[in-house]
Amino acid sequence: MARKLSQNPSQNLSQKSPQHLSQYFSLNRRYARSVNLERDLELAEAVEGYILTGRAVDALRRMLPAFTKTNSQRAWTLTGVYGTGKSAFAHFWAALCAPKASPLRQKALEIAASSLGTDSPEFQALAQLPKPGFLLAIGTAQREPLSHTILRALMRGAEIFWPKGRKPAVFANLVDLESAIAAGQSIDERQIPRLLQAVAAAAKTDVLLLIDELGKTLEFAAQHQGVADLYLLQQIAELPRKAPHQVYLIGVLHQSFADYGERLASTERKEWAKIHGRFEQIPFTESPEQMTRLIGQAIDQSDATALAPVIRQRATLWFEHLVRQLELSDLSVEVFAAAYPLHPLTALVLPQLCTRYAQNNRSLFTFLTSAEPHSFQQFLEATTLVDTALPTLKIDQLYDYFVEAVGLGSLSHPNLQKWLEVQDVVTDASRRADLSANVIQILKTIGTLNVISSTGSLRATSELAILPLCELPAENRPGNQWETAIQTLLDKNLITHRKQGDELRIWEGSDFNVQAAIDTYFEQERGSLVEILTRLRPLKPLVAQRHSYRTGTLRYFERRYVDATQDLSALDLSKPDFDG
Repeated sequence: MARKLSQNPSQNLSQKSPQHLSQYFSLNRRYARSVNLERDLELAEAVEGYILTGRAVDALRRMLPAFTKTNSQRAWTLTGVYGTGKSAFAHFWAALCAPKASPLRQKALEIAASSLGTDSPEFQALAQLPKPGFLLAIGTAQREPLSHTILRALMRGAEIFWPKGRKPAVFANLVDLESAIAAGQSIDERQIPRLLQAVAAAAKTDVLLLIDELGKTLEFAAQHQGVADLYLLQQIAELPRKAPHQVYLIGVLHQSFADYGERLASTERKEWAKIHGRFEQIPFTESPEQMTRLIGQAIDQSDATALAPVIRQRATLWFEHLVRQLELSDLSVEVFAAAYPLHPLTALVLPQLCTRYAQNNRSLFTFLTSAEPHSFQQFLEATTLVDTALPTLKIDQLYDYFVEAVGLGSLSHPNLQKWLEVQDVVTDASRRADLSANVIQILKTIGTLNVISSTGSLRATSELAILPLCELPAENRPGNQWETAIQTLLDKNLITHRKQGDELRIWEGSDFNVQAAIDTYFEQERGSLVEILTRLRPLKPLVAQRHSYRTGTLRYFERRYVDATQDLSALDLSKPDFDG
């Protein structure tokens, strides 16, 4: 029989002197810095810890057929806003294309086997990639002609592929062209496709041309009214498929080609869009649920084994409580446990904030890894574990981070009016001497829920406004301090309560209590419902249509509102014109 969970599971913690949470929790090393494709190209440890998310697996499945020669596609763009894991996936893919004996490819295959399974069709296809690996031409674009970026990538790839001994003749061509660029000379872009084919032929293997930040090249082309770079991309994407060794092109960018050329004439933008059509576009955006999982995968709990039973119990209590109110079908107790010491509701709200108002995973991991005020790292350093208390990072601290540390001016969402309205109310309330810290804390929680709750169940209901401030669901008892704080906010007209949807709201105009005005109006209106309806919504007469059709005589009858107090026998016509 299952053991009943204690409502205070942390009571089993041993009595110890105060210790900082940073002694128990940290961030996995992989998330301490962002991926740089050129810098990390040969580093096996750079791919260690990579997580094949649902979006990454989808991209893998779409690209693999081309690399196993069963698909004619040879060019892709990975498109998504900042921080969605495009570069990390590109680096993982490059690692899979490294020589089979290299530590880089072995580490990538281990990750693929763990995520996909060794019996999966995807893993079997990965095993068919050439043993010598590809010639990896990896480059990060700058605001320069595309040919310069490609030559730099080819030169680096050739130096790695032919590290010692005699170099093929094509290597001398690369050196000459690189010297010409360094001397400020222009080169003919039309020779780049032939050069790529020559490199593939000399290497006797396929070439993977991977360009990160491709959008910078497109911005350069748009500023200089040039189309040569766009046509060069098209030429590479359309290289012959019958060659013994292929050239594959992957571009990483933040939006479509046409969006980078938004200042161009409409005809030119259409041409850019047509060229982008030569590429298979793979969108890279993770769902908030997947980002919640990533939080747990990023937090290292290896030093918190003594706390694991308590964390598991608390996660179970929270999951069982929240699953009755929220849509948690894609989450589990394990996900909540892995996200500690984030409060479970904080783990749900943080991805929503990053998705809607910031830069997705980049802002997510910046919050987790940076030493900025109100960040996760600062919380670990400043918070202690005392006796039976297991503190969690709550939603009001997210508010402080996004508003005070990040700043609203850096948020990349077109509709910031909600944030600004909430910030104005919170700022004014914080200056008032008659409001306690608890009142300000729940005001920030309600405001944060307001900015993400245009749809969905994660709204500032009477219960969900209080639960993010509780360490355990059972703390939300009638008459608790948070209910008192909410009533204070209502009395001060700092928030309103929408009774129909049971939602607490902070919006501009909250200082006018609409519900109180309606209640006052009802108090002043003492007439019966019949009188009110008769005055405001009088009924139109009813025409006896069938009688009119049969006899040709028009007869119409008066209609009245009545209630149980009305004596029907005493009713009389208000005008003699009515027939009844």
